[in-house]
Amino acid sequence: MTGELGPFQDFWEAWNEVGDQIQDKPFEHFPRAVEIQFEEMREHIHNHDKRAAAREAADVISIALNTMRWLGYQPAEIAEIARDRADQRMRGRTSEILTKYQQKYGI
Repeated sequence: MTGELGPFQDFWEAWNEVGDQIQDKPFEHFPRAVEIQFEEMREHIHNHDKRAAAREAADVISIALNTMRWLGYQPAEIAEIARDRADQRMRGRTSEILTKYQQKYGI
């Protein structure tokens, strides 16, 4: 499908059927769901299954989109936020961002 979210539009639409339930989740649902996906990804990497790890990474994107849904945003708004974030925060600053995470968080 095509839409404002490009290849991620299908994720958005797949979750439409439980949009009301997503709205009822507490915020902590989303970071915990991401943690679970990274735990599963770690296991797949340990087992040398890159494709399965990539599927878990796609699930992280799905969780991020549902977090935006929870915040009340629609696909066109999410696309605009993503473009703005890339332009204003990331473009030309990725080395600086990596350095910050190394110095501030030790990663």
